[in-house]
Amino acid sequence: MISIKTHIENELKKEPFLLENINNGLINISSLARKIEPKISELVGRKINTNAIVMSIKRMEIQEINKTRILKKQLRKIGDITVRSGLIDYNFNNSAEFEKLKSKFNISLLTNTKGFHTLSKGINETTIIISENLKAIFEKKLKDIPYRTKTENLASITIELPKENTQTTGLYYSLLGIIAYKGINLIEVISTTNELTIILKEQQVSTALETLMSLKKSKS
Repeated sequence: MISIKTHIENELKKEPFLLENINNGLINISSLARKIEPKISELVGRKINTNAIVMSIKRMEIQEINKTRILKKQLRKIGDITVRSGLIDYNFNNSAEFEKLKSKFNISLLTNTKGFHTLSKGINETTIIISENLKAIFEKKLKDIPYRTKTENLASITIELPKENTQTTGLYYSLLGIIAYKGINLIEVISTTNELTIILKEQQVSTALETLMSLKKSKS
C-alpha cells in the first residue's frame, strides 16, 4: 500500500520547482496542503486532515534542505566557466546520405583548424556545432548533403564540474533547472564526464552566465 507521504511527494513533484520554492520559503504550506487535500484524499480513499499533510510537507522540507546543503557544497566547487560565441548548429538525419559526409569531409580537419567544433551522434540524428570561421570550409564539403536544421548566432557555456559530480545526485538538475527557471531556452546540451556544455542564443549568454556564477558564490 502506498503511504500518504508518498502520495504527497508524488503530487508535489508534478509541479516544476515547487520543492525549491517551498525550501526558499516562497510557498504557504498551509494553503498548499488545502489545495492538494482533495487529490490526496481521493488517492488514499478516505478524508485526510490538512494538518497531517502540512506535517508531511514539513518533514519533506527538512529532508530536502539536508540534500540541498550537500548539493550547494558541490555547486560551489564548480571550476572554470568558458564562453564561446559565434557558433552554428547543424542537425542531420542519420541516413545513408549523411554517412557520405565522412568520405567528403574529414571531421579531423576541424581538429586541425582553429575554432570550436563538436559532434554529437544520437540514434536517429547527429548534431555538429562549429564556429563561424569554419562555416565556409564545412559547407563547401557538404555540397548536396542535406541538413535538417541550421541555427546561427549561438554561443556555448562550458562548465567545469567537480570531480565528485558523478556521485552527486541532482547536480545536473540544479544547473539546468535554474537555467530553465530564468526562462533561458537551451538549443543543445553536451556533456562529458567532468564538463557540461550548454548551447544557447547569444543574447541570453549574460543572463545564463550571471545565473551560474550566483550558484558558485552561494553561501546559504
